[in-house]
Amino acid sequence: MPRVTFVNEHRTVETEPGRLLSDIAAELGIAVCRETFRGTGIGDYTCWVKGDPDATSPPTFWEKLRGARGQRRMANRTRVLGDVHVWTQAGPGNRLRTPRPIAPPPSPATDPDAPRKPIDASGSAAFPYGDPRAVGQGKREPIAAGALEAKAAKEKKAKGPAAKGPAAKAQEAATAPEPPKATEPAKAQEATEPAKAQEATEPAKAQEATEPAKAQEPAV
Repeated sequence: MPRVTFVNEHRTVETEPGRLLSDIAAELGIAVCRETFRGTGIGDYTCWVKGDPDATSPPTFWEKLRGARGQRRMANRTRVLGDVHVWTQAGPGNRLRTPRPIAPPPSPATDPDAPRKPIDASGSAAFPYGDPRAVGQGKREPIAAGALEAKAAKEKKAKGPAAKGPAAKAQEAATAPEPPKATEPAKAQEATEPAKAQEATEPAKAQEATEPAKAQEPAV
């Protein structure tokens, strides 16, 4: 007999093949319809069904018209033919009505067929940082503070100027200061030569100015 598991309600029942999902849910007190008019049973019967391709009846024309595709089905149109898992809508109907009957969560310790969490890197209550069998294999090197910067500087130093591309060389050539022209020292020398000649003539002029004064003094 097919087994129908209502995941949100933690209910698993065995039923006869060919029954509608809505009828099975109604027997368990599970609401699968978001009613448009209260008490009429008219509304949205959307649910999500997971199972083998032949575990349910194929989607009807009305289901396709209402947007049924993939795991999305209508509970009042879907017939169970094999084992399936069903996810119902969140809180359809009156929120103040009698709560849904919810069975205790499955326990792998008491039920060998209860689903277990797979070994993966997602966190859980037992392993907040992921299952150690999926993460933390010890193959990743720890990154110390400043290790990446030191590694980049070391690689840059090892490459040296040869590692620079044509664009970098052209930029350096454009920004380099121009060397001084060869005529500048000659011009500086020409500018200092008249000053030196003037300094050489000044003592001679001073001597000529003192000679007439000495000639005018009376002889004793």
